[in-house]
Amino acid sequence: MNNCNCINIIPQSQECYDQMITLPIPDHMEAYRIARDKDGLSGFINIDPCIVDEIKELWSKGIVTYGSCCGHNKLESMVNVDDSQSDLMLEMGYVMNHPDPNRKDTFKLKTM
Repeated sequence: MNNCNCINIIPQSQECYDQMITLPIPDHMEAYRIARDKDGLSGFINIDPCIVDEIKELWSKGIVTYGSCCGHNKLESMVNVDDSQSDLMLEMGYVMNHPDPNRKDTFKLKTM
């Protein structure tokens, strides 16, 4: 299922970032928020609008996410999670999605 409305949007371009939804980092990701603060980054995360509901659902289940992308109809969708939660992602039916087979933290999103 692909419900992405990104048409002619280049991943990581300004146009890409302009259409994102900005959300505060959830409480269960406090360590991530603190690490970002130490690096001078904000306590907010930008998410592609077409995957925001799925990311929120993962957060509601306590999943720690470090990045995500819908793929913009050009690439596979992805979400990076904490390594310790890879088995839980697999139990929830997610499929690993990283070219390096040793990376167990990147998964294809279900909504894309």
